[in-house]
Amino acid sequence: MVRKQRGLWQSALLVLVALAVVLAGCGGGSNSGSSSSSSSSSSSSSGSGSNSGSSGSDSASFVKAADIKAPEGVSLMVLPADVVADKRIRIATIMVQNNPFGMAVKKGTDFAAEVLADRNVKVDWISVPDFDAKKFEEAIDNTITAQYDAITLFGVSEALQPAVDRAVDEGMLVYTFNTEPGDNSKRQAYWGQDGFAGGQKIGQALVDQLNGEGEYAIITGSFAVLGHELRRQGARDVFDKQPNMKLVGEFENQDKGEEAYNIVQNLLTSNPNLKGIYVTAGGPFGAAKALKDAGIAPGQIKLVAHDWLDETIAYVREGYITAVLDQDPFNQGYAPVVAAFNKLAAGQDPANEINWIEGDIATPENVNEKVPQ
Repeated sequence: MVRKQRGLWQSALLVLVALAVVLAGCGGGSNSGSSSSSSSSSSSSSGSGSNSGSSGSDSASFVKAADIKAPEGVSLMVLPADVVADKRIRIATIMVQNNPFGMAVKKGTDFAAEVLADRNVKVDWISVPDFDAKKFEEAIDNTITAQYDAITLFGVSEALQPAVDRAVDEGMLVYTFNTEPGDNSKRQAYWGQDGFAGGQKIGQALVDQLNGEGEYAIITGSFAVLGHELRRQGARDVFDKQPNMKLVGEFENQDKGEEAYNIVQNLLTSNPNLKGIYVTAGGPFGAAKALKDAGIAPGQIKLVAHDWLDETIAYVREGYITAVLDQDPFNQGYAPVVAAFNKLAAGQDPANEINWIEGDIATPENVNEKVPQ
């Protein structure tokens, strides 16, 4: 009986041991399965995040276009597509920076970089020291070597066309602003003013203010910059039809206010009957300061120019600059960059190949309405 009971206890013990082994095995399988499931879940989550970013369905991954707040006084020409690029997009903007207009363009480019940062885009600003086409060409070739996806740039002149075409042939997206790199380049889109029409518009303002008579001078940034030349030619198209207006000279200031100041000082000495000045590009505030420092009463000599920059508008308020045509440098810096992203990440072409910026004229009489303080 005792032997029989001992046998039963031994059998029960063996059953319990076997059961423990089975349970331990099941527990180990459960842990292993749990670990595998967690890894799969993590991978799935990562994939889901990537996909939702690409499709734009995850609102937390980026600020949607409808929620982007433009800087005060700015109307954005282009909004970014609500997508996140599958791979990093690199865009470079090439521009002269050492003048107020260049800095105004950079504000637009910087805002584009801010808007696109959470869409997997890197935007670089490449500053060129002056309007020498060879220096712009070097900058373009450097972006080709660095394998940027797109470049946006100030087109300078026809001399830049071969470099622009090389970049396009290498597969880069090239959008230009302000000035075209020739009439037949391979660039895919342009943002800016019609230079000839802009020159006509502000030129007519000077004609009206002079009542079509008197001596006048033209100060241009550079005869080698296509955009500056188009404005000068557009204004001359208007001026030359006025039999009682006399051109006393055309001068270059390289977009520098201090050089415009020196030119106007010399003009006042050599041309005491000077009645009007047209500045085609940068530095009109230098010309205005020369008039003020010479004791010329505001508006006594009519001075017309381009760009609603802070330095320029200040002299419009004082009456020394009598008309200034805006060309929206912010959007010239901003719109091509965002449009390049839209093309590369979402396949969206710009609204137009040529995106004109019409511009408005501010005068001492309407400046507080046009450009509120």
